[in-house]
Amino acid sequence: SIASELFTYVAMNVPVKFMVIKLRNHSGRPRRLSLTGYWELVLGEWRHANMMHVVTESDPYSGALFARNAYGRDWANRIVFVQVSESKHTVTGNRTEFIGRNGSLANPAALRRTHLSGKTGAGLDPCAAMQTQIELADGQEREIVFVFGAASNTEQAQHFIQQYCGTAGARQALESVWEYWKHTLGAVHMETPD
Repeated sequence: SIASELFTYVAMNVPVKFMVIKLRNHSGRPRRLSLTGYWELVLGEWRHANMMHVVTESDPYSGALFARNAYGRDWANRIVFVQVSESKHTVTGNRTEFIGRNGSLANPAALRRTHLSGKTGAGLDPCAAMQTQIELADGQEREIVFVFGAASNTEQAQHFIQQYCGTAGARQALESVWEYWKHTLGAVHMETPD
């Protein structure tokens, strides 16, 4: 009895991807849910060749999960970040923990727990996973925004998170996308008798 919609899009001028989940509770009772975003990290050409160089960390200012590959050939200093619009959330940068020993993405071990461990650092099988708990009253509707992006450095990543992580920032980015496509596809108007 939970209706859901997922909107996925990218910002027009910055390397930021949005996953906006809209949930509505039609169950007749309050519900408590968890939402989890998961991304496998490559940060290079081949996952198996780069995984030992990918380092994850939790940003102390925003709570976002950062990842970088200092040995990456093309973008050695770039930072990949993940953030969710909910202030309370847990993270992990450890794919093995998330999936579970001998597990699979079809049934990850992390979804059978109440929170993620917060384990990040070097030498892990890297991933970016973020989980948040929400409560929905009967008839309530909420939007939760997951943001995944890349930045040149920590300061730029924090700026992108501040600007885009939240329903207002995500909506503004979506309106820019709509305006771009209206302008692009609306340039020619033709009327025919058929």
